[in-house]
Amino acid sequence: MTAAAPRVLLFGTEFPPSAAGTAVYARCLALALHGCGAEVAMLTQAPAGNTFDDAELPVPVTRIPYTGNVPLRYHRTLEALRRQLAQFQPDCLWTTNGMATRIAALTPGLTCPLITCARGSDIRTRLPASNIWRYLEGLLQRRAYGRSAGIAAACNDLRSYAITRGIDGRKLFISHSAFDFGRLDGLAGELADIPREPTTLLTVARLTQQKRVDVLLRSVALATGDVPGLRFVIVGDGPERSRLEALAGALHIADRVRFTGSLRPFSVDLYSEYQRATAFALTSVGEGLANVFIEAGAFHLPSLGSNSGGTPEILTNNVTGYLVRPDDPQNTATRIVALMKDPDRSRKMGVAARRWVEREFGLQPLGERSLAVIRAVIAGDAVPRLEMNR
Repeated sequence: MTAAAPRVLLFGTEFPPSAAGTAVYARCLALALHGCGAEVAMLTQAPAGNTFDDAELPVPVTRIPYTGNVPLRYHRTLEALRRQLAQFQPDCLWTTNGMATRIAALTPGLTCPLITCARGSDIRTRLPASNIWRYLEGLLQRRAYGRSAGIAAACNDLRSYAITRGIDGRKLFISHSAFDFGRLDGLAGELADIPREPTTLLTVARLTQQKRVDVLLRSVALATGDVPGLRFVIVGDGPERSRLEALAGALHIADRVRFTGSLRPFSVDLYSEYQRATAFALTSVGEGLANVFIEAGAFHLPSLGSNSGGTPEILTNNVTGYLVRPDDPQNTATRIVALMKDPDRSRKMGVAARRWVEREFGLQPLGERSLAVIRAVIAGDAVPRLEMNR
């Protein structure tokens, strides 16, 4: 190992083509560390359809065959991790999602420093746990945190929550996701002729109760009196989709709402939706640090988000968009109207959001901050505290 080029094994069971936030984070972290000179390898699970293309990535990706059987998945990934550790011989192992963190707790004879993570709802649903299976997973997660030299929290809100659950605050540091502007530049020609559509609100989310897309539908219904041309585009899929489609009909706004289904991350199809939109909204509750706000800012979009979880750390009220009261359709509708009826102010917010993403959420800042942590844990030093420059 040399200080200039540490060998880093990234390990997470979510990776593109998965659209999960931890998948996007893992990809960005791999690219960011590679760009800063680290020797990086990625170990992850193949998607359910076993359809993926890792050829465009400059780091080697090893895929574990997919299985829907969770105990078998634990067994397969543990064995794969043991093989990869023996073959790659990293100076540091970094897990990028909850399952990988729990599997690291089961890995015998780990000889390199371990960096784990506290991201999204994973930590909240296991510390404490709502059922016996998650209780057992929570025990593994705590064991992994005990073995860790560093713990990457998605935002300050999750860092604070982890401390209240007994996790050692000296190990915790903030590790945000990032946006790959190089990928966007590569698609510039295909996106160039896509115009902004007036009064179009966009959300990108897995359609679960936590994301509160139903609140946005009610808000859109309330806002249409002041914004007659309002349209709402919903990118994503999930267990709530049929209920949300029925709600759009019951609110008499089905003709204003377009459900696209899931779109592949980093794709022309997904980026086209950002390119067309006027503003972005995600009013989920208890969010960590949602990657979609970073993506929206990269496309010069002002955003609406709940004043909850880690969202206030990425959305600056009255500067890059508006924070709204959680689960309050009327308050959200008021802010939708404000964005749609004052295009000059919305454009200024979008410009501010783009500058904020360029400064804080590019691959270079993520790589430099992450490399500083890796070098510290390899040297046996304290983990540096990493903060955003607001």
